[in-house]
Amino acid sequence: MQQVIENQDRYVLCLPGREPAMGLLRVAVLGSPEVFHDGSRLTFALRKAQALLIYLAVEGGMHSRSKLAALLWPDSEPADARKTLRNAITLLRSLLADASAAPSHLLAEQDLLGLNPQALLELDLDVVQQTYTAAQRFSTVPSEEQRATLVTQVQQALDLVRGPFLDGFWLREEAPFDAWHEQQQHHWQVCLQLLFDRLSSWHEFAGELEPARAILTRWLEHEPLSEEACRRLMRVHLALGDATAALQVYTTCRARLAQELRVQPSADTPALAEHIRATAARRGSPAARPSTTLAESQPPGELVAPLVGRAAAFRQLVGSFQQARGGQPQAVLVVGEAGIGKTRLVSEFVAWVRAQGTDVLAGQAFEMGGRLPYQPLVEALRPRLEEENAPEDLLDDLWLGELSRLLPELRVRYPDLPAPTEDELSAKMRSPGRSFPSSWPTWDVICRSARCRCSR
Repeated sequence: MQQVIENQDRYVLCLPGREPAMGLLRVAVLGSPEVFHDGSRLTFALRKAQALLIYLAVEGGMHSRSKLAALLWPDSEPADARKTLRNAITLLRSLLADASAAPSHLLAEQDLLGLNPQALLELDLDVVQQTYTAAQRFSTVPSEEQRATLVTQVQQALDLVRGPFLDGFWLREEAPFDAWHEQQQHHWQVCLQLLFDRLSSWHEFAGELEPARAILTRWLEHEPLSEEACRRLMRVHLALGDATAALQVYTTCRARLAQELRVQPSADTPALAEHIRATAARRGSPAARPSTTLAESQPPGELVAPLVGRAAAFRQLVGSFQQARGGQPQAVLVVGEAGIGKTRLVSEFVAWVRAQGTDVLAGQAFEMGGRLPYQPLVEALRPRLEEENAPEDLLDDLWLGELSRLLPELRVRYPDLPAPTEDELSAKMRSPGRSFPSSWPTWDVICRSARCRCSR
């Protein structure tokens, strides 16, 4: 189905998956410029004739011949510039000649010149602009239905991007056209940055790590000095279990900033690298050793297979995490029949949470171990306290004494701790003939960040 998008004073014809329509003019400027007419690529004997056509297509509307002549031939006398402009127009008319009854693309009205809004025109910028306007409305993660539509729309727009605006196309005569070119390049770079930002964040928050990695890699190809893209790609690599690749991204980012801008990365970027090294050290990965050059880095390890059929559940967990991070404590219970992937889902979620720089406490209990009270809590707390050089800095002695009920080794480390308070529940637990239920809830994970507790 063809889709006609009204854009200011011209119409853009989008024909996905179809042969080019008769008389269709296609102008692609995100990358080195390409112009097609009736499906054939045009070549221009005059570079400024191509510049004229591109300017008319991008700007739209009608423009005075004096303005266009000054834009392209600023060093010529006005009369000579207008004569040269007439030659360029003649060349364009011959290139855009259409044997069919379709309207002519060039439209001249007295002293004005522009592209005919009745003729068929396809411009990549119009697709990107429409998508940018839609994506700009969503600074937070949209609903599932909206997200699916937006992801497709943004991906299709980014598929049109081959490089910066008019990449490598300069007149190099200090013409006003080059100044216009530079302004347009900056404008579309900002627009594309937002599209890369939105699409990668939507994939990341949905747990779609492989698509997130692909779009972040493209973002860095388009904007190699973006630290935000570097940090996100580092987090995604870490969530995929590839700490070495994450640190390679950091090394490349640091080298590029030093070479191109002679600056160091902002504080957040090396802090994330240190977090990745610490995580790798806990996992026993060789990536825990700092690497100074890419050549010294270990090759990336195998990636974890993507979740299948669990994307919606993963997004629910991510949503709860975001609410908890915002100060609303959350408790999530993951239930279902054995073997449907609950443990895998939670493991992937925990990896994703760790990649956000969150401190994670993990504990696990099994039905066969039901008579070990608070086993998942003990498993979660013990490694965390062992990492602390001074747990007494985290808790007062009173609470360390209470915690020694679950972790008796605290009394070996701190023999002067006060005795735990005897309460009714503790007394009943120690009364003769009293035992714990044989079926305790299974706690697989406890996540803690500055203001976050999330449990299953």
